[in-house]
Amino acid sequence: MAANLLSALRVLLIPFVLYGLSRDGQTLSATTLGLILVMGASDIVDGYVARRWGQPSAVGQILDPVADKIVLASVGLGLVCWRGFPLWLVLLLLLRDLVILAVGLSLWYRRGLVIPANRLGKYTTVCMGLAVLAYVFPIPAAVGQALAYTAALLILASSAGYWKLLRPTYAHPTQ
Repeated sequence: MAANLLSALRVLLIPFVLYGLSRDGQTLSATTLGLILVMGASDIVDGYVARRWGQPSAVGQILDPVADKIVLASVGLGLVCWRGFPLWLVLLLLLRDLVILAVGLSLWYRRGLVIPANRLGKYTTVCMGLAVLAYVFPIPAAVGQALAYTAALLILASSAGYWKLLRPTYAHPTQ
């Protein structure tokens, strides 16, 4: 339960982070920085809390990655407007995530299956988060661009990984 609240907190903080980013210009206020740190910490801590307190749940397996997707897409789109974040990268992420979400909901509804987050998907989320942070903090543009291209490659690789994982499920509908 506590882990799910931490995931929900991340989503609830989005409007405040976006407001701060829109008002801060090219500098970052202590308040916006603090909110970003709380969002990041809640993402790290929620899984630990679920395992430590023996509270892993199907809801948590869905809520945590969905919260990650909502945070990255929302902040990414805000950064497209205010900091020159690559729109193509946000669109690529949204396309992948919408497909994963649609397939995941279909499997959950039809078969009660929850698609587990795979390691490559987690690396993609971390790299995308770092790419976002590169456009939040005053980091050299080349670093931000390198992280953006790396995130794009990981998005494509993780998409292929999900397809490889799910293909047998769709090839054999009775399993």
